[in-house]
Amino acid sequence: MKEVSKNRVLCVLNFSGRYGGAEKRYATLFNRLMADGLDFYLIMNTRLYRLLVNSSILLPHERIVLFHDGGSGVPRKVKSQGVSPTSNSPSVQLKVIQFLGGLKYFLRTFFLWLRFSFFFVRKAKYLRVKKVYAVWQGGIWIWMWCKWMGIRMVYSVNASEKLMLYRDVVKFFDSQYWVLQYAQQLDFLSPSLVCAYQEAMGTKLKGDKLVTPCSFIDYTNYFAVEPKKPWVVFLARLEPIKNPMLFLEVVNVLIKEEQFGEVTFFVMGTGSKLSRMQQYSTDQGFENVVFTGLHPRPWQILQQSMVFVSLQSNENYPSQSLIEAMACENGVVVTDVGDTRMLVTDREGLLVSADYLKVADAIRSLFEVEGLRQRLGKAAREKVTTNYTLERFVKWFEKIMAFPD
Repeated sequence: MKEVSKNRVLCVLNFSGRYGGAEKRYATLFNRLMADGLDFYLIMNTRLYRLLVNSSILLPHERIVLFHDGGSGVPRKVKSQGVSPTSNSPSVQLKVIQFLGGLKYFLRTFFLWLRFSFFFVRKAKYLRVKKVYAVWQGGIWIWMWCKWMGIRMVYSVNASEKLMLYRDVVKFFDSQYWVLQYAQQLDFLSPSLVCAYQEAMGTKLKGDKLVTPCSFIDYTNYFAVEPKKPWVVFLARLEPIKNPMLFLEVVNVLIKEEQFGEVTFFVMGTGSKLSRMQQYSTDQGFENVVFTGLHPRPWQILQQSMVFVSLQSNENYPSQSLIEAMACENGVVVTDVGDTRMLVTDREGLLVSADYLKVADAIRSLFEVEGLRQRLGKAAREKVTTNYTLERFVKWFEKIMAFPD
């Protein structure tokens, strides 16, 4: 690699064996930066790299600097979580097991972090890195080295479900508490996140506070294919914050109605609730519910589906999968929470409360009311392809990553 002074770097790390909207977004951004010939490098762990490349999200490039943490690029299975239903609080034995498990995780992560730290410092010196845009663990794992080496950092703040401000040493490598105090600039995904973190941290929240102008996707594969098929899609991490079980409760209502006998309901994603959802589906005798897992090419479903459902508890803005569905002219049903209306208004979709009967009514209306789905779908596509564009973000990104004159 050619040494260039004042290089800029994106650091995107995720050692979980999965990825979410943030990883997809910045992989797409890096593709464009390279296509435009801009002076950036991407530091990433091999597990995440293989997942994104296998899913056709990230394009291989000589400016991708890989930290070898293993991994085959096959999503890791997630264990279901929960406490025994016979007790309202964990037993002493369970507490001991949880403590030992947490300690084992910390030690394993600590040695991985040490190995990564040697890697990062060596690469940062070789590439003469002067500024880093860091995402999630990409900031948590390097902030102290950036401080030591005089590297300026912009930290991307994406977490909407949990602020993850742990102060326990055992949770050090999953906590944003320290990096939020170091980074010179904090790039918040939505306006409501600024208020939430400010309330939680007060004066300890340092740095200039920015708000990302828009989310974005690569629209190349995201468009409607007619005729649409009677498919209803739920695409998200299968975690409580996304309300995946609520979707199956909705299915349980609709599937008993004659008009939904030929409708296929897709559950796309992985997470701690997957096994419970599959068991519920089996217990209820669902024959037209399809679990796809982490689908490598979600557009193949979204192009043809009629309805997309996003039921997040706190925030649907600016969900990557929601934007993808809107681009494919799906009739979208979303929970009316947080800054959701910045993306979906009554003109582009149906906003509901997190009540299974309300959600079922909304889906039913998209199938029954003539022209409703088509009208909302076209308005949704127009909105995202006009306002939620990579070009808009790149222009802003180049500005915040520029060096002072």
